[in-house]
Amino acid sequence: MPLPPPRRLVVAAADPRLTQAVQAHLTRAVGFAPPVVRFDDVPHLLAPDADGDILLVAAAPADAAAIETVVREAKAQQYPAGFALLECDPAGGRHRYDHLAPYLSGRWAWPQQAPELAVWARQVATAPGPGFADPAAETAEQTIRRRLAAHTPSLVGLVEQLGIAAAHEVTVLIEGETGTGKTFLAKLVHDCSARRNHRFLAVACGALSGNLIAGEFFGHVKGAFTGADAAKVGKFAAAGEGTILLDEIDTLGMDHQANLLRVIETGEYEPVGSNETQVCRARIVAASNWDLAEAVERGTFRRDLYYRLHVLSFHLPPLRHRPEDIGRLARGMAARYGTKFGKRLFGVCPEAVRVLEAYPWPGNIRQLENVVQQAVLTCAGSELKAHHLPPLVGAVASTSVVAQSPPAVGFGGTLRETRAAVERANILRALEKAGQSRTRAARLLGISRVTLYKKMDRYGLLTRKPGPVAVPVAFADFAPRAETG
Repeated sequence: MPLPPPRRLVVAAADPRLTQAVQAHLTRAVGFAPPVVRFDDVPHLLAPDADGDILLVAAAPADAAAIETVVREAKAQQYPAGFALLECDPAGGRHRYDHLAPYLSGRWAWPQQAPELAVWARQVATAPGPGFADPAAETAEQTIRRRLAAHTPSLVGLVEQLGIAAAHEVTVLIEGETGTGKTFLAKLVHDCSARRNHRFLAVACGALSGNLIAGEFFGHVKGAFTGADAAKVGKFAAAGEGTILLDEIDTLGMDHQANLLRVIETGEYEPVGSNETQVCRARIVAASNWDLAEAVERGTFRRDLYYRLHVLSFHLPPLRHRPEDIGRLARGMAARYGTKFGKRLFGVCPEAVRVLEAYPWPGNIRQLENVVQQAVLTCAGSELKAHHLPPLVGAVASTSVVAQSPPAVGFGGTLRETRAAVERANILRALEKAGQSRTRAARLLGISRVTLYKKMDRYGLLTRKPGPVAVPVAFADFAPRAETG
């Protein structure tokens, strides 16, 4: 049996009748039916390594906004996908798409230029190279890899561990500074799990008042306390059979930690003021801005709860240790806010990206998003440039580059000492460029990871905080929740 053709050509359209006619014509031209998707589905196909073409079918004036959004956001994020346009009524909207012309690989009128369309489609469909993913046929690990590569490439090394987390009904703990993307990672695990069609509910524990936490978690019955005029459904019940993310779990008091431990171990709880036991059917993911192991040693976090949460654990490093993510994140934010604010923004200039990469980002991704949002608001052209960024970012970034550069090694000392100083400086530069990943740093330096480890030990560099790490604990050693739904 011949292999199915690669998804090099995809048709995006909103009018089903016109789509059927175009697909039938393309089937005769290329020998198979190109897949058809909605305009809203196109972003789910795009990836940094998918360089096929998407034929956008404009059947009505109402399609213009969706088509512009698709092309503009893809180009702003520098995806290699190509776009072509098929206009059903070019005479009625002759100049409606003229501003998109520089970003299109082809443009035809239907049905007048159907033969020219067929020639182009045949060339695209048979060209070598990676096509578009089929989200419906992807494995969980493939989906995770595609989404990480599109947003946070430094975390691609976590694909296997995240796939394990998505496939197994165990608790997950995600640690990292505020704004490093813990909610994104929790949502990614949910989206690739068997619970993907159920609700994902994030609860900010730090925003809940201490005396109201039990009611927020477990709900309450009418008359449970003064002011309880009606029964309330708690977060664990509201999550249903989906996933509940308990963010800032380190802020919970010891009594609430005990109640949470019971839910994780047995799934059982009682609403405030009720003697009726209910069962939580949601999966629990916890996130903390602080190292919970240290909190355990300080006596502010229960050791038994920590072990229950630490079945699969992930640490997200701060954005300043993930410079390779900044450009990808900034372009995605620029595309999104360009749409929100009605800007015809098709790109972010390299100089603006360099300025962003040099800034230390103490507020991590949230601060980056705020800066990009401000820059998009002040941008009036088709490209976001460095002068659109807040002045403080440029000034601090310039200072940061100078401060963080390893000192130059001049003449002095023995040849061995000089060589050691140069080698140490090169290792520091490679680690910084690799986001503190020793594997990637070793690759940059052209040595093995074991050799790098030995050299880091020799030069006293092993105390530096590592990059993204996942710590999968042998979850077979821990009993899973009794009820998982």
